This record gives sequence, structure tokens and C-alpha cells, in this order.
Amino acid sequence: MEALTPLIEALASVIQPGGSVDSRRLSLVVIRTISRRHSTLIRPHIHLLAQPIFASVRDPVIPVKLAAEAAFLEIFSVVERENADFDEYIARQGASLNPTTKRSMQDYFKRVAMRLGGQARERKDAEGGQGGLGLSNDEREDEREVWSVGKVDLGAGAFSEE
Repeated sequence: MEALTPLIEALASVIQPGGSVDSRRLSLVVIRTISRRHSTLIRPHIHLLAQPIFASVRDPVIPVKLAAEAAFLEIFSVVERENADFDEYIARQGASLNPTTKRSMQDYFKRVAMRLGGQARERKDAEGGQGGLGLSNDEREDEREVWSVGKVDLGAGAFSEE
């Protein structure tokens, strides 16, 4: 897990507003995809990701905003666990946040993230529940995009489901 810290820090630094729009969006897509497929890899690093992702949920560039919203929902497992992971983050790592940022993040979570999570749950239920019809179109598209970057072959079993 410690070997991932420099990679997570690099992704978090790229997400910051002011950088290349394409790099920011793709970094958010990578975080969402890894968090969805291997949440145990991301969970220990939420303290590095939460603020940069949150800074992007109000981005004026719509593709960045949408990618940030999806990543925010995924790192806090809003669809599956509602507010449990977010509340834990706020109580522990988020306790040291600037009070204004903390309050703004909590308000956003209550107003927007919970609503988006509810909509995603409804869509998942309409598809037949857990596993339903497989990945939704945006998730499939995200994975295709992530795997196409650099065409790197990690070898068999690099991210096995074992």
C-alpha cells in the first residue's frame, strides 16, 4: 500500500484546479475506476484525494465537474454505503480541515452527493440490483479510456480479483 502513495499524490496534484483540463479529467476517471474496482487501494489515501476532488466538483468545465462528482461518490462509496464513509472521513482525517472547507464539503455531500447516490442506487435497482446488467455505459467507457492510456501491459494477474 505504501508503494501507491507517490502515485496517489501525483494524481491528487494533477486534479488541482488550474492544470490541464484533459489531465485533470483523466486523473479523476482513473481514481473513480480504481476506487470502483479496488476500493481497498484508494481507501487509505482518501485524505490525499478528498480535497482536490472536492475542489473540482464546482469546476466550470463540465467534463471535469462530472468526473469529479463521479470520483467523489466512488471514493466515499455513496451508492453502497450512503454517508457512512464520508462521516468517518469527516470525523477522522477531515477533522483538521479548514472550517470553511469542511462545512462546504458537508453541505455539498448532503445536498448533491446523497441525491446523486440515490439516483445511482435507483438505476442499479432498475438494472436488477448488484451485478445487474454489468457496468453502466459511463463505467465501461471510463475503463476503456483508462486501459488505452499508454497501452501499458501489466502482465497477467496484475489486478486480479483474487
